[in-house]
Amino acid sequence: MKSCDVCGTLNLRENNYCTHCGNKLIVEHICPNCGAPNPDNVAHCVKCGEQINPISIDDFDILFSDYNLNLLANAEISDYEYLDMVSKIFKRADYFEIYGDTIKNKILNFAGNFTECRTKARGYERGFIFLGNCIYYDDRLDDSVQISTIIHELAHYFLFSIVENILCHIFRVKPSVTLQSFIWYFLTLPEFKVMNEFCAHTVEGRFVPFGYQNYGSYNLLVKKLEMDSDSLEWTVMFGNTFANEIIAYLEKYIDEDLRHEIKMQYRKDMAEPSYESILTESNDYLSLNIKNKTLLRVLYDVFLEASQDSRVIEELKGIKEGIELN
Repeated sequence: MKSCDVCGTLNLRENNYCTHCGNKLIVEHICPNCGAPNPDNVAHCVKCGEQINPISIDDFDILFSDYNLNLLANAEISDYEYLDMVSKIFKRADYFEIYGDTIKNKILNFAGNFTECRTKARGYERGFIFLGNCIYYDDRLDDSVQISTIIHELAHYFLFSIVENILCHIFRVKPSVTLQSFIWYFLTLPEFKVMNEFCAHTVEGRFVPFGYQNYGSYNLLVKKLEMDSDSLEWTVMFGNTFANEIIAYLEKYIDEDLRHEIKMQYRKDMAEPSYESILTESNDYLSLNIKNKTLLRVLYDVFLEASQDSRVIEELKGIKEGIELN
């Protein structure tokens, strides 16, 4: 059997197209570099030596090898390659119906197509994403607030997935907990955490009624870190660029009808709008090419620094243990 790389359906080995979604299946053990057929048990082509099937990185020594450092240092991603990677993240939603007896359950079930969603009933946070791969939301809140929270945390998940897909593409590997640990570390470094929050708030703001935008956690981070104006401007543009990309895909699924249902839920909950956060929204963004070049550069800088710091390695091991236990 072989698994469809779009929807995950298992297909017979002789199938050329997925029986569920129609995606053209990757022919197994055919070298992607030279096209030569290979025995089932080989990892590298018997003709040209190129890797056939991606491997998973399960060790930090392997992740931070000189080989991977060199790959990241010299990495280039075209606009086409990038958009293809991002579109595959959202592709699975094409094969699932958005259903539910309330708009909150519709949004919850939509988010559940991508990652696990769990309720929380303690703490001041409306919600959070745990180590990049599990959304927690507080079901004590009004449905309207739960909706905005789920969309907010889903944006964090998409940003995490974008970075994961980029690194998998560069290193030619499958996703792994080891790689995810580094991505979580990267996205929670101070400036990138601010960027991450601005992105998630902006995505959330697109799908809630006018006047209900909330940049609370972003503003708290900025105040806590006392960022200078130049760093903050760069961070906002970076986060806003990611947000624009995520919104463009989400609008296909959270369409005008669903946005109207969200608006009606806010009216039903009789929530009072506050227009203060609208002033935080930004129209500044980077071109796709500049954003990706910048992302690759900062990924390399953080990757190199992490590889040389034993304290960071220990922190990454703790993150990895947390992901595995979740």
